[in-house]
Amino acid sequence: MIIIKVEVPMMGREYDFQIDETVPIYEVQEEITEMICRRQQCRLDGLEHRLLLWDRKRNLMLRREDSALDNGLETGSELLLA
Repeated sequence: MIIIKVEVPMMGREYDFQIDETVPIYEVQEEITEMICRRQQCRLDGLEHRLLLWDRKRNLMLRREDSALDNGLETGSELLLA
């Protein structure tokens, strides 16, 4: 398990998440968007499939089919959900 920070610019918020580094990014992204929407009481109405996760420090879009480990993420990584 690793701890990452996810910034969501459209909401002006940052969140810390503990994720399994062996799970594909598309599953991680689904969990993240679901948790954020539950906390903020919002609905994405199908927009979650259009969102992308970016590694802020390396300015790279994460590959959805690869795991966090394969994408080079580690504890302390900062992501952007946009």
